[in-house]
Amino acid sequence: MSTEDRKDGRPDPDALLAQVQQEEQARQRGRLKIFFGAAPGVGKTYAMLRYGQQEMAKGVDVLVGIVETHQRSETQALADALPVLPRAHLPYKNVVLEEFDLDATLARRPGLLLLDELAHSNAPGSRHRKRWQDLEELLDAGLSVATTVNVQHLESVHEVVQQITGIQVQETLPDQIIQRADEVILVDISDEDLLQRLKEGKVYLGERGQRAMTHFFRKGNLIALRQLALRLAADRVDLELRQFHQQNPEEGRRSGSRDRLLVAVSGRPEDEHLVRAAYHLATAQRADWLVIHVDTPRGLLQKPQTQAWIWNHLHLAESLGAETARLTGVNIGAEVLAYARLRDVTQVVLGQTQGLRKFLWWWPGSLTAHLLNSERDIDVVIHPLPVKKAVTEDRRLRNQQYLGIVDTPLRRRTRNRAFVISGVTGLALSGLAWSLGAYLGFAGIFMLYMLGAVGTALMYGRWPSLITFIAAVVSYYSFGLDRGLPTTVGSLAYFALILSLILLISQLVARSREQELMARIRERRARNLYQLVQALSSARGVEGILNASIEKLHQTLGISVAFWLPLADNAGSPLQMFPASTELEAPQRNLRAAARWSFLNKKNAGMSTDTLADIPALFMPMLSGERALGVMMLSDLDLRRAPADWLRFLETVARLIAVALDSAQASLQRTEADVRLRVEQLQNALLGAVSHDLRTPLAGVLGTATTLQRNAQGLTADEHDLLENIREQTQKMEHTVDRILHMAALQSGRLNIKKEWVPLEDLLVSARDQVKAVCTDRPFQTRISKDLPLFRVDPQLMVQVLTNLLENACKYSPSDRAIELEAYANDAEIIVCVIDHGFGVPPGREEEIFTRFSQIKPPVGLGGSGLGLAICAAIIELHGGRIWVRNRVAVRGAVFCFSVPRETEPPMPPDGD
Repeated sequence: MSTEDRKDGRPDPDALLAQVQQEEQARQRGRLKIFFGAAPGVGKTYAMLRYGQQEMAKGVDVLVGIVETHQRSETQALADALPVLPRAHLPYKNVVLEEFDLDATLARRPGLLLLDELAHSNAPGSRHRKRWQDLEELLDAGLSVATTVNVQHLESVHEVVQQITGIQVQETLPDQIIQRADEVILVDISDEDLLQRLKEGKVYLGERGQRAMTHFFRKGNLIALRQLALRLAADRVDLELRQFHQQNPEEGRRSGSRDRLLVAVSGRPEDEHLVRAAYHLATAQRADWLVIHVDTPRGLLQKPQTQAWIWNHLHLAESLGAETARLTGVNIGAEVLAYARLRDVTQVVLGQTQGLRKFLWWWPGSLTAHLLNSERDIDVVIHPLPVKKAVTEDRRLRNQQYLGIVDTPLRRRTRNRAFVISGVTGLALSGLAWSLGAYLGFAGIFMLYMLGAVGTALMYGRWPSLITFIAAVVSYYSFGLDRGLPTTVGSLAYFALILSLILLISQLVARSREQELMARIRERRARNLYQLVQALSSARGVEGILNASIEKLHQTLGISVAFWLPLADNAGSPLQMFPASTELEAPQRNLRAAARWSFLNKKNAGMSTDTLADIPALFMPMLSGERALGVMMLSDLDLRRAPADWLRFLETVARLIAVALDSAQASLQRTEADVRLRVEQLQNALLGAVSHDLRTPLAGVLGTATTLQRNAQGLTADEHDLLENIREQTQKMEHTVDRILHMAALQSGRLNIKKEWVPLEDLLVSARDQVKAVCTDRPFQTRISKDLPLFRVDPQLMVQVLTNLLENACKYSPSDRAIELEAYANDAEIIVCVIDHGFGVPPGREEEIFTRFSQIKPPVGLGGSGLGLAICAAIIELHGGRIWVRNRVAVRGAVFCFSVPRETEPPMPPDGD
């Protein structure tokens, strides 16, 4: 139900959720601004460069990614005033081609990128086939882009432009780019002004300009192209208005429910025209639209060019913004109708070919008749298709990315073998009838032929069954007249009746065979998944899961599999291949680049995709939820030859492996955490026992040294110094033992905190008294907010935190520099920072120094025991706070901060209490 459908005026929760998700995606993506025109020379590039200069004047980091000025002086002057990205150089067939440098742009990350001629086809060896695919990656990376587009390059008007101009435009881009743009600027001039600019040499120079005037730039062409551009711009404005009404329902609502179109395509080349017509119909009706193809068992043996056209139609529909799907089933009409009901389709669009077949739409077995007779709530739209033409070589080249090298002689031999066996079977039946004719009679002979035809239908299908019957009857009529075969009209009618009966039976048998074949395919696929799940569940560890996956996929599907996994759990970690070697004839760096792109973008790459399609392998990200755990690399596989739903099946396999890897990694982390916990418990117990045993000897040593110092008559000065050193070192050891016991008590959970309301000033006075010995004559500067509330903490433990931080600051900073302390509060917590002018914390160790026995040796003197900061972290954690450290920016030094939750202060007692 859409927002407009609700009669109570309340917003639709699903629509609100979709809007929130779209807004979140828009925040993460960069902004796209398109300068749109009817033809070259209207001023798109000039307007884009002017916009770049305006943004640079505002302080935006503007970069020209690539611009084609065509030697126009005014445009060149604007381009020279902007920073330009150096182009990438790609060697190709003994020449070096210059292209837009995508990687350099991602590394540079400008505030605004200017990218000219969006429909351009990239040079071989580039990451993407088309520049608009580079644009998609830039937007996904959060970069804002301004670009230029001509109307003749849009996929939806490709055929219209060809009819208008007589020129087939080779470089196209999907209309989705226009629809998803944040802003579209129509750059428009009249056809007279454009022709005048062309005559003056402001569009193309020299002979190229003269040639353009006699071909593409004819006045009639320009008027028609301008009309197309204006209409598409108006559609864009209408889209913005509808989006505004969806986000602001109070500004106006559109009544009526939303239409949804369903287009059923086949492997006919003419269905490309049907897809474009359905796009225009959906746009005019402001409707969502779906494009589907139903694969049947008969379709498994289609010609490779037919499969190529199916992929071509679906890819075209996706580029025009449709949702596509490939279904499997025996009855095309039933599958289309079931899918239409599932998706709440209001109209089904079908194509009608020219010739005799257009008169057979009423035939009970046709898709049109099935839809008209089965569903009254769905409108059926019949769109006439153009007359079938021979596919030219240039037209076939458009499908090379879908048309693999298929072993057609093998398929042809298989099909011919069925026909040959069927004919031989018919002759054999005739021979048997000649031998047994006297016993079988006329009816018995035809029953024998029917039995053979049914058997052939069961083995090879309906047409071989028909060939068996006809071959048997024709051979009997040709050579069996002397055997007494009747030749009356009645016998011929009987022959026709039997033939019709055989056609019906063979149809039923063939359909049953197809259903059985489809059931076997589904059962085998389910069994493969079950075996894979069993193998994954019994595997142990990441390496065991990967080995089991490789073995099972090769065993069940006959494909070679390798995996790319990150060395560390972060996006910037390099990927490592498992197993380490591959038989693919491709450079390792190309494989790594494709795997890296698939991992970061969470999309398929390689063979049968638009990204790094020259690599003979398919790269599929292994996703657990929204997190990529690695990439599955498949070779020895051509999806263009595989059954239609293999891609979905392989994506399911990748997700199963990802879930198993995620579970294995989580199990490993739990095991490591358990081991660390047991080690820490053992360390605490051991340290506690040792510390308790050390306290008595240390107390004895300290007492003895103190007694000797008091009775030091007759001792030399050196002996006095030795006694003083013994006393100081013993005190340090005693202090360390106390800290170890304190740390053990904190980590064991035996320590109970007693919170009280205390001011920070009282805690600070106590802490400074305890660090007098370490911070001798050290100046202190305090900056405490006037409205700082009271602390609700354990005073003794919080004094320990302040003492350790102040002592740490004194040890690691020059003795003549002040120690600063500042405190402030926000709505949620109270924050205290101790700031020194020392040598700071080594980068990367900001979290490590809060662990036990982690030490940083100071430039002068000895470091501490490595327990003070760990005790601070444990105490702050007990209070529900947090602790952190950072280096100072402008000057040397470190800033240690901790926070505790801010709680509501108790009311002050009334006077006199």
